[in-house]
Amino acid sequence: MSETATPIAVAGDWHGDVPWMRAVVDAAATAGAELILHVGDLAVLWPGRDKGKFDRRLQQRLELRDMKFVFVDGNHDNHHELRLLPLDDDGLAPLRPHIRYLPRGARFKYAGLTIAGLGGAYSIDQEWRTAGKDWWPEEDVTDDDVDRLIAGGPADVLIMHDVPYGIRVKSDLDLPPKIREASQVTRTRLRRAVDALTPASVFAGHWHQRVIGTILHPGGKETRVDVLNMNLSRDGNAVLVWPGSFPLRVEPLPIGSPRRE
Repeated sequence: MSETATPIAVAGDWHGDVPWMRAVVDAAATAGAELILHVGDLAVLWPGRDKGKFDRRLQQRLELRDMKFVFVDGNHDNHHELRLLPLDDDGLAPLRPHIRYLPRGARFKYAGLTIAGLGGAYSIDQEWRTAGKDWWPEEDVTDDDVDRLIAGGPADVLIMHDVPYGIRVKSDLDLPPKIREASQVTRTRLRRAVDALTPASVFAGHWHQRVIGTILHPGGKETRVDVLNMNLSRDGNAVLVWPGSFPLRVEPLPIGSPRRE
């Protein structure tokens, strides 16, 4: 399969930042992308007085640019309401006309690629958060989530929120032992999924840094892991991915300065 001329954009955490969201959507559209994949901590359905505002603004920008948007859940997302969304026949959940949620273990096909999702993560700051307001107990990845993903069969691209074990992130060294151990349980589960599916590419976020790593599998197959930085990182929050021959070509997405409108 030859490489296509139309890339896919993949973005890291946005945390409900409307100006930044617009800047990335505009940059992706300018680059020729028709689909944006998002690794979670998006902040749709976020509770409070402004609930739905970010969702509406995202839908408006996607509609303006005629783009599709598919996201997995992060740890800082409204897990309760995401799980109540009705699923389409393909297993994805429409949030708005241009926005769809990719539940844990679900997958879809796009441009010849099978793209699967395994969102969720352990919040290292959960002791400072309030259940149902800005933290949800469903946040963490479970063994059942991993088993469901593996049972669905092979995937070329895996969209996660947290980073599979074996890829070093800087925060590994800064956490208290108890929190580091809890986080490692989650990351070990993610690594089990990667080892089982051996995807060509994994995209993740969560740790607010840009890291590129490789996981080697028996037989010589490799998985490239791209950890994406958070909103306001103009060089590290998003990349372009070209469907086609493997390994997939991945390049930075240049993002302009966000502007309030």
